Amino acid sequence: MMLSGTLKRTLSLYGAQVLNLLLGWAIAKFNVTYLTVAEYGQFTFFITVVNSIFIFFTFGIFESSSRLIALSERDTDYRKLLAGSISLAFFSYLIFTAVLFFTRGLIDRIFSVEISHLIEMFFPLAGIYLFYDLWQKNLRGAEKIYQLSWLITGPRLIYLISLVILALLNLFNLYSSLFTNLLSLLIVVLYFFFSNKPDFSQLTASLRKIRNEIRTFGIHMYWGELINAFLYQVDKLLIAFFLDAEQLAYYSLAFTITLPLSLFSTSLSTSLYRRFSQIRKIDKKVVYINLIWVVLSILVFIILRKWIILHLFSEKYMESLQVFVLLAIAFGIGGISKIFTYFLMAKGAGQIIRNISFVVLVVNLVTSIFLIRIFGILGVAISRLFMFLLDLSLLLFYYRRTISS
Repeated sequence: MMLSGTLKRTLSLYGAQVLNLLLGWAIAKFNVTYLTVAEYGQFTFFITVVNSIFIFFTFGIFESSSRLIALSERDTDYRKLLAGSISLAFFSYLIFTAVLFFTRGLIDRIFSVEISHLIEMFFPLAGIYLFYDLWQKNLRGAEKIYQLSWLITGPRLIYLISLVILALLNLFNLYSSLFTNLLSLLIVVLYFFFSNKPDFSQLTASLRKIRNEIRTFGIHMYWGELINAFLYQVDKLLIAFFLDAEQLAYYSLAFTITLPLSLFSTSLSTSLYRRFSQIRKIDKKVVYINLIWVVLSILVFIILRKWIILHLFSEKYMESLQVFVLLAIAFGIGGISKIFTYFLMAKGAGQIIRNISFVVLVVNLVTSIFLIRIFGILGVAISRLFMFLLDLSLLLFYYRRTISS
């Protein structure tokens, strides 16, 4: 019953994720074609830095509002909680963009890839990632899966159209590509703001509810999110620190291609998030369907890896193949973990998620720093595979303990 009730939403979200994947590949094709390897490394590092820093300024707000929305019963409650979330996000935006601007020089001094000039030009737009994260979390909590599907595909669709226009007008460069990337996010975020009609009439009460949820749940998820965000970006940061822009470009391309192996798992888990808050344990059919899909997807990606690099991207990125298989397996294992992560989140187990994230972070940092010195980007890929294996093991342990208590 649970599977049949969520199948349509899951397929809708998964279809959006697949389309987003294809759009992402097309976008990467444009960028690797029109930008030099070094410029593409700068482009990816800018995105990496912004995504690594903005998460510090979420303060558990969006996870808290998302869970409150999931537990609410009326659409009016959703719109009031949404208004509170947006209000808090605006103050976070002001702090984040100021910090990003004033630390741009420090970032250049620490890393081998210089992006301070990009931050100086685009720091006001970079803050849009905060609001994009807000909509992802709150639409998930409201179980508005069809809207979430459009949120996922909209920015890349607009961005791709913009890149085509830039190429036709011979205006394609690092700055125009990055600007249209950020602008596409802004357009979509504004559309959802006006279409969802947040209700600011009882803002004080909404802020109080979110604040209380942050204290009991959100603050733990905040620390877990910080660690997970750092884990997501740490390999690229280490490559930028120990190696150079070209090695970062090779790794980033393989990362971009294999990351979507967890898309189906994310779609399924997101569709079930609200339901997870109401049931005692996960239906075994959900676990088996997810597992079978992930294994088959990994096999397909590995078999087609050389064709994907050569025909969808460029021969100059053949170096990416050395980390492709390891990253494919790693992200597949990450997909298996999604079901258990979302279940624990829906149950309000923020402390468990935080503790798992901390252990995985420490182990990943130690192994990455050690292996990158010996094997380069291959060592980083090995460390990421081990990280996901450890994460899955810990999640299974705490899941079993949760459902037996």
